[in-house]
Amino acid sequence: MIQRKLVLFDVDGTLLSPGLIPRQALAEALSHFLGRQVELTFHDVAGLTDPIIIRDALVRYGTDHPPSNGDINTVVEHFLTIEEERLPASDDVRVFPGAEALVRACLAENWVPALLTGNMERGARVKLARTGLWELFAFGVYGGDGNAREDLPWIAWERAWEVLHESFRPADTILIGDTPNDARVARLNGIASLIVCRREEAEWRRAIEAEQPAWLVDRFDDVPGLIRLMKGK
Repeated sequence: MIQRKLVLFDVDGTLLSPGLIPRQALAEALSHFLGRQVELTFHDVAGLTDPIIIRDALVRYGTDHPPSNGDINTVVEHFLTIEEERLPASDDVRVFPGAEALVRACLAENWVPALLTGNMERGARVKLARTGLWELFAFGVYGGDGNAREDLPWIAWERAWEVLHESFRPADTILIGDTPNDARVARLNGIASLIVCRREEAEWRRAIEAEQPAWLVDRFDDVPGLIRLMKGK
């Protein structure tokens, strides 16, 4: 029997662009908690989990004490409530060309597409349900599931066993993302990565290349070609 592949998809920047609502909702929740204006840039959020983004922002903008899990959970809950209220009606959420086709091509190969994202589950669900992609994934591993992003692949392998009763090794796993940290997480866990570079800055591309992804592409325009590449791993 041929071993199936587990293909772990990031969400934001990889499958879809959620627009500005998630980042604005997070900044609003942080501002409400801290009582002062908080602004978040792309680099404050890219490739990180929601709890880590919140923890870092609370440290940077200053609290009277180190952020506790309770502080972080309070901000998370407010953030998700705002996101769930505003995002379903947004016209800014869009699936990147070729992204849905790539997921469906993985399914056609009898591979297992699953989510590995820094989003909390509720956040991932509202984005993917808005775009019709949610039902394509066997399971997900989310920002609240581990202490660090690099922990999430191990949780994915455990969850694959729990949900599918299948065992996957690093050699059977491919991580698809869009940031240097996605490539880093894959490298640290012995996983091949397919990274899509959606930013034009040369520095961003060099940062991705430094993490040694198996494949670096600018878009998902050649899905059959991508599947052929991934079959080689």
